[in-house]
Amino acid sequence: MSYAANATTYATIHAAEKVINDLKGEAKEITKARNDRKIDAYAALISEIAGVKLVKGNLPRAVGNQVRKALLEDAGLKDGTAKRYLENSVGALRELDIPTQATPNLVRDILLSENIDSENKLAKRVSGESEKDPMRELAETLIGKFTNRKDDEGKKVKGVFKPSKYEQEDWDRFDDIVRELKAARLEGAKAAADAEDDEAQKNALAAAVFAQM
Repeated sequence: MSYAANATTYATIHAAEKVINDLKGEAKEITKARNDRKIDAYAALISEIAGVKLVKGNLPRAVGNQVRKALLEDAGLKDGTAKRYLENSVGALRELDIPTQATPNLVRDILLSENIDSENKLAKRVSGESEKDPMRELAETLIGKFTNRKDDEGKKVKGVFKPSKYEQEDWDRFDDIVRELKAARLEGAKAAADAEDDEAQKNALAAAVFAQM
């Protein structure tokens, strides 16, 4: 597919980055405003390249070079920033279900529906570093896990199962330890609840005494 840079897309990115750079400080509201503009910029770029067919998970080299040049020259980005935009946007096409005719608004909706509301979250998602269920991590450490591989379009798919170094006797010991710790936690929680009830009764009794005085 031939590619022609849309000036509006890169003007949108340029404007967003200017606002982001002008917003300084650590206030929660400022951070949210910067993240909102960053997602707007990403939505524009992802929509811009959504119709380009990926080759082994990446843009065709010629198209990638054109996009990078437009990010540098038309959007006025520094090299490192342009690199992040390009890598994360291509990663979004690999990892998320982005229609080829997606508008920036639709891309933004897709990102937010995936709980991606900042550049950092997008980068983690497309690199496979997004937060994993801690229970799955524990189970995979104990039992084993599937390796990752990429299909012809560069999307991650389940590979072969790789067992852990632990065996049945380790699993049995783990179960015993879990039962022991679980019992201790429940006992501690009950003791804390009993102490809280006792304190509440003492406070109620004191209040009643003072009320009668």
